[in-house]
Amino acid sequence: MRTAAQLSQVALAAELGYSTYYLGKIERGNANISCDVMAAVSAYFKMSIGQFWTYAENLSKTAIVKK
Repeated sequence: MRTAAQLSQVALAAELGYSTYYLGKIERGNANISCDVMAAVSAYFKMSIGQFWTYAENLSKTAIVKK
């Protein structure tokens, strides 16, 4: 979603108040997203947490198929 919106990690991190290090780890799959970050990201992109979860699940399935 971030890249589709042509938003840098730095810009999103600043907007949400989280570190770029943490957001990068989440994007690479090296850290689990916390509930507060999930809520902040979904609100930023104007979607429910359920919609965000479904998007992330589908993205994850796509990544597994590409391996």
